[in-house]
Amino acid sequence: MATETLKNKMKKIATKSLLVLVLLGCLTAMFAILIFYRLYIVSKQSVISTWSYNSEQLSHNVDHYLNTPKDAVIFTSQGVEEMMATGQSNEEILKYLVAETKVYSSLIESNNTGIYGYCNGEYLDGSGWDVPKDYDATTRPWYISAVEADGDITFVKPYMNMQTQKYMMSVSKLLSDKKSVISMDIFLDSIQDIEEDISKAEQIDFSMLIDDSGVVVAHSISEEVGKNYLKDEVELTSLVRSAFSQKEGMFITEIDGKKKLVFCDLINNEWSSIIVLDQKAAFRNAKYIYMSSALALIIIFFAYFMIITIYDHKQKEAGQLQREISAIGDIYTSLSLVDLDNHTIRKLRVSEVLDKSLGGKYELLLDRNSEYIKKLVAEPFQNTLIDFADLSTLEERLKDIKTITCEFVDVHNRWHRMQFVVAQRDEEGKLHQVLWAIESIDEAKKRQEHYKKLAETDALTGILNRSGGETKIYEALGKDKIGMVLLLDADHFKFVNDTYGHDMGDQVIIALARCLTETFRDSDVVFRLGGDEFAVFAEGVEDKEIGRLVVDRLFKNIDNLDFPEMPDWRLQVSIGAVFSNDSENAYFSDLYQKADKAMYESKQHKGSYVTFYEE
Repeated sequence: MATETLKNKMKKIATKSLLVLVLLGCLTAMFAILIFYRLYIVSKQSVISTWSYNSEQLSHNVDHYLNTPKDAVIFTSQGVEEMMATGQSNEEILKYLVAETKVYSSLIESNNTGIYGYCNGEYLDGSGWDVPKDYDATTRPWYISAVEADGDITFVKPYMNMQTQKYMMSVSKLLSDKKSVISMDIFLDSIQDIEEDISKAEQIDFSMLIDDSGVVVAHSISEEVGKNYLKDEVELTSLVRSAFSQKEGMFITEIDGKKKLVFCDLINNEWSSIIVLDQKAAFRNAKYIYMSSALALIIIFFAYFMIITIYDHKQKEAGQLQREISAIGDIYTSLSLVDLDNHTIRKLRVSEVLDKSLGGKYELLLDRNSEYIKKLVAEPFQNTLIDFADLSTLEERLKDIKTITCEFVDVHNRWHRMQFVVAQRDEEGKLHQVLWAIESIDEAKKRQEHYKKLAETDALTGILNRSGGETKIYEALGKDKIGMVLLLDADHFKFVNDTYGHDMGDQVIIALARCLTETFRDSDVVFRLGGDEFAVFAEGVEDKEIGRLVVDRLFKNIDNLDFPEMPDWRLQVSIGAVFSNDSENAYFSDLYQKADKAMYESKQHKGSYVTFYEE
């Protein structure tokens, strides 16, 4: 009886263990299936993300291609407006269009026909086209579309060039007189090439660009170019309408009974980029991952360990990504989100100095920012920064761009950069939210100044080198400052190097540089040209009488130099001098040549000597 009781107990224990094992196996299997299903979903999202990026990249490439002719028309329009405002003739304007055509032809290569326009009631063509007598520019689509756009840049509906059998498009802009128009025609070959290149991926059925009227601008199947998918009610009309409604992003539709992934994007708010993929082909790899879960159950314990390992790795990557994002945020000493609609501000990163000044009430920046700028910013930068921080003008200043910056120095003489970055803007271009950021650039500025000083300083003497000195003289002459330019070198300096060595020669060069800095003012430009040759620009010295007094003072300082190692040699210099007090001496290169000639004459005299250049 006892034996049977023990057996029953053992049987119950085994049954329970088996049930536990079965239960654990079922739970593990369910867990594995859920894991693989999650991987399947993630894989699908990865495919969607990849093609969303490809769609955005295609739109970016097309947008980049269109920006050059767009900029060409905008900049040329500005030039023509200025010419018209100053009363210049159409003949002068035509010359300007011809010149601009040459410039942009080199940038856009052979993909354009030049810049042309309708100005002061006359058609002007920068490419030299022989205009027919009956040609009426005001009836052409490029002119009509520009007038309808009322000053905004517009992309005119593409058309077939009958001479080249290629599709072209006009980019036009109405000038401020509401009558004159500037335009440029570009070929759409490159855009067609972009569409055909991306369609080489095996998952893609086709891709295309369509304007807002439904006309196919470019298509991976070239025969489709020029068709109107909205007007003709073709098989793809429904797809195009859905893309126009969606505007941007991805949606799923059916074509010929097969599910398709459609990625669409807006270009210049006028064109739609559409990429169509076969859903089955796109998700084929993801499906294989899901089906492989059955096989993975056989090695579930090993797979479980690997999944945990992968999950841990992903968590670490996510943590690292979070730290990297946080590190980017650390760049800014102050970061706030400004809601322009509700006139509110939300602080994202707090500056201790600003927070203390505001008493934690950041909303004061919205209405009284000029008051706090005066407290925190050095006086020379206050007015500039007050204008920059004016929230009422932000929308105009951020039009067509995403960020603006302004550098300034605070009351503690430290450099900072203030930025406004677009955070939210609607489809119509209205600005709703901006990031208001301040970052410290003090170290970078000081490092920049340090490197600049090193680049402009002569390593041996510590005074300016040739590059630094000439730059300062050019700046002074550019500001119409006048003065005396001296060119000098040490007489018989080769004797010192050959007899006493180059170390002694270096001492002579250093001593001569010291004499020059002691003789001339801090505002004068003293620099070493190289070897034993130096140059000086003495501002305000305009005649020989004053010039000779300055040079005599230099000679006296040089005579006071003593080199005990060279008892048989005294430092003497030959100087050439020229004055920059007339227009013909406006260029330093001319002054240098004249001073050099005068110095050569001084070389013919013994001892320290100066020759003033005379015509």
